[in-house]
Amino acid sequence: MVLGPGKIVGTFFTILALIVAVTTIVRIQVSMRMQYVNGELADDTNGSKDISYTIGRVGTSKGNTVNVRVRYRYMVQGKEYKGHIFTLNGNSYATFSEDKVKKLISDLTSSPQIRVWYDPKHPEFSVIVEPKLGIEWMWLGSLVLLALLSFKYLDRAIIRMQGLNKATS
Repeated sequence: MVLGPGKIVGTFFTILALIVAVTTIVRIQVSMRMQYVNGELADDTNGSKDISYTIGRVGTSKGNTVNVRVRYRYMVQGKEYKGHIFTLNGNSYATFSEDKVKKLISDLTSSPQIRVWYDPKHPEFSVIVEPKLGIEWMWLGSLVLLALLSFKYLDRAIIRMQGLNKATS
């Protein structure tokens, strides 16, 4: 069997898609496992218990990327843990609305206690924004579909284009 250029590119894309798919599946598993406990905001280096954030925009995008700085502590089975991660995506939060971020942070700081979502298998891993599934499933389905299509049809398309180039030469 001879691999054409489309099969090589398709195989490469399929491998990359599988790596992303496995990562997405692991994220989905962690999301489904997470439980919450009550925690509290912890002092940062300035002695403050606030959540701070900066808003930036990438390129010409109309959406904002919000970088959140937070420190908190929580107890699981009598052991205290400290965390600093805002969401499963890290400390970046993408949104089109700065008001949405302000409301989220206001809700989190309105009470002395906050909900901390942690992984029971690894209680040191935690976030303070409830992990929600949805977009991960869409990404996973899209990746599988693209991987199959690229592997199956890309070779044919490239061979067809090469045939057209030879015919016009």
